[in-house]
Amino acid sequence: MNDPRPDPPRLADPVAAVVRSAQYLAGIVSYDGLWPQLAKLVCRFFGADLAAFATRDEAGAVSFMHWEPDDARLAAALPVTTAVFDSGFLASEVLDLPDPHAAVLLPIGRIRQRTGYVMLAAHRGETPLPRESLDLYLALAGLIESTLDRIASQQRFVSMADNVPEVLGQLALTDGGWRYTYVSGGARAVLGLAPETLLADSGPLFTGLAAADRAALADALAAWQPGARLRMTVRWTGPDGGERHLLANAMASTGEAGERVWDGAIQDISEQVRLQEESRRNLERLNKSMEDAIQAVAATIEQRDPYTAGHQRHVAELATRLATMIGLPEDTVHGIRLTATIHDIGKIHVPAELLSYPGKLPDVEFALIRQHPQVGYEILRNVDFPWPVAEMVYQHHEHLDGSGYPRGLVGEQILPGARIITVADVVEAIALYRPYRPGLGIDAALDEIEKHRGTRYDPAVVDACLRLFREEGFRFD
Repeated sequence: MNDPRPDPPRLADPVAAVVRSAQYLAGIVSYDGLWPQLAKLVCRFFGADLAAFATRDEAGAVSFMHWEPDDARLAAALPVTTAVFDSGFLASEVLDLPDPHAAVLLPIGRIRQRTGYVMLAAHRGETPLPRESLDLYLALAGLIESTLDRIASQQRFVSMADNVPEVLGQLALTDGGWRYTYVSGGARAVLGLAPETLLADSGPLFTGLAAADRAALADALAAWQPGARLRMTVRWTGPDGGERHLLANAMASTGEAGERVWDGAIQDISEQVRLQEESRRNLERLNKSMEDAIQAVAATIEQRDPYTAGHQRHVAELATRLATMIGLPEDTVHGIRLTATIHDIGKIHVPAELLSYPGKLPDVEFALIRQHPQVGYEILRNVDFPWPVAEMVYQHHEHLDGSGYPRGLVGEQILPGARIITVADVVEAIALYRPYRPGLGIDAALDEIEKHRGTRYDPAVVDACLRLFREEGFRFD
């Protein structure tokens, strides 16, 4: 019996939505106008008809900070929003606003161990959003949470940098070594030492340094030349046992008595080092959110074609190994892996019954399948990836001798990443099961690429693949 309900709302171009969101959020650096920007982002990139962000005060009252468009009907969602604050879990509801809207509400961030904010996105319709759409909104929530963390961290750092003084001082070379002739009061805040302590004995500054840093600083001071500059970062353990990262800046000059001196400043950059590490982790989270979205799209494609489920994952696994063996840079390998993960995205426009047809397809139907590289290119070409993802998808059935499709490219016209994906795709397709034939095994697959080495397939990629399977014992997971 046919289901009379309409299809659930779906996001248009979900990969582009997540990638463009990540790029847009990376440019937000403050809380000024933050919530209107985020609400517009949800409507523009994810196609939501309504978007809002809510907060809850100390008394427990929930209110919307901003909604897009300015529509008071969203107040009807307050009970569900309150429930999300209480539970801390995603909610998917069909709300009457007053016309039906399929809505997703997600908790974002934590304030004092409680849910900090709730994001609401609603699409006009009577059926709840499908799972893949919820997964993409979860990815967006992760991006927003990372952005909030980054802004909070940056503002903490700016506040500290404006209020914590540096240690200003002058080191002079005497018979007893390098001694301070002047130390500012910032020594108390930066080093936990009174200026008088360092003026009497500069030893605590040097003995607190890590051994390697102490030797490097001694060499830098000894290399005194008029006008020379010293800039180095050192690790220093204070009298309280806490380790600090210090940045020393100084210039060599001559003292009143002709002695050698260094005038400069010491700055505590421990927070900056921590923030750099935190930013690195946040960037990893952003990348993971983007990859999770791509994996969600790949899974959606594979669900339409159960006989080749896992094909893209296998190709990505093999292509990654081949790119690494050839010696490509890590970032390039990353791009090839992501491309291989969605290289058959164009098959989303091919009827599912053709993808699972248990036999040889008629020429007309097979010609439709052969269009999937171009369809994939059309889907991805406007997504601003750091790599030529769309073009590699377009080229993954091209051959060096021009016998491939859809454009008959030859030689250097084919990108190196596409050549790698081509070999991985051929090996996986021949070796493993297909609806129209049983798997022919890895030996038959390797014979195919070896036979056409240098004609259809890149010699370096073929050699790496043969070595990977025959010498290193690689097998598909």
